[in-house]
Amino acid sequence: MHLLYVMLVWLSAGLLLPSAEAADSAARRGPALINACAACHGTDGRSQGAIPAIDNLSAEDFIAALKAFRADARQGTVMNRIAKGVDDAEISAMAAYIAGRRGLNR
Repeated sequence: MHLLYVMLVWLSAGLLLPSAEAADSAARRGPALINACAACHGTDGRSQGAIPAIDNLSAEDFIAALKAFRADARQGTVMNRIAKGVDDAEISAMAAYIAGRRGLNR
């Protein structure tokens, strides 16, 4: 439960940063936003446990997964609630960052 609390605090902090232009700001915050994922998905998205790794996802797959969680079309333990807290620009920024680290942008 403590890990969930820490993850939600980090995610909330990243979402509340002031910005001049939302889309541009979200793109710059991609690395900070993705850091909130480390609490469950592991450092750099390389999960060692039962929670799926995200470091191997293409940007397209990452976006599809988060949007499915947000729309409740895909079930998760906490991902549905977390995904509802990020907008399309932030999802795209996180996807570009995580996929770009491995050269998987499509």
